[in-house]
This record gives sequence, structure tokens and C-alpha cells, in this order.
Amino acid sequence: MTKYKKLQSLSEEKETTAKLFYTLIILLVVLSTPITAEPMCDIVPKRLAPCLSYIKGKYDSIKPSNRCCRGLTDIVQMEKTGRKSQEGPYSCLQVHKKALLHISYDPNRIKPASQQCNTWFALPPIGHTTNCS
Repeated sequence: MTKYKKLQSLSEEKETTAKLFYTLIILLVVLSTPITAEPMCDIVPKRLAPCLSYIKGKYDSIKPSNRCCRGLTDIVQMEKTGRKSQEGPYSCLQVHKKALLHISYDPNRIKPASQQCNTWFALPPIGHTTNCS
């Protein structure tokens, strides 16, 4: 092998190594980027939805459903693990206030639901003049 071919071969190896190195760097950056979590204001209504029949007083439910309890527990856990940032469950109420006004739930059933589910989540009564921010 001539000296020129050796140099050309070394140059190609360096180029291949550099491409591989940069590909790995890009892959590491992409894989280390945190997956954006679903915003809490989208999660809260989904977790509270199974509780609607209970908090509206329908069917004279004595106890909230297991799905309701799991939803309340999930919300409390999100608060404890720092998912609240600027949009915790209470600030999300401002976002969903208009929808809550149409539900006409019984605020007196929130605390018992929380207690029966062994969570400590309190949803304040929402009215037209309520400022949730």
C-alpha cells in the first residue's frame, strides 16, 4: 500500500469516526430530552370525571367509585411530586370554570369523597364571581 493510499484510508476512517461520533451525540441529546408531560389542566378534568355522579348527588351514592378515588389520588400525587408548577388543580379551575358552572355539583360532597377515598383533595365551590387564580 502506498503512502498516499494509507493517508487516504486514515482520512476516511477519521471521517467515518467523526460521523459516528456526531450521530451518537445527536442521539444522546434526543434521548435525554424529557418527554413533555400532559399539562395538568388537561389531566385534572379527566381524573375528576369519574367523580361527577357522586359530587352531583346522583343515584344517592354512599361512596365514590374506585375510579373516582384513583383520580383524586392521582391529582394529590401530582401535587406532591411537583407537577403543579403554575398550573395546579386550583389554578386549572379558572381554565375550566365555565364548564364547572354548568355541572351544578354539590360542594358539600367533595370533602366526604376525599375522606372516603383517603385523600385530602378539596375542590372549592365555583360560582360566577369565583376567582380561582
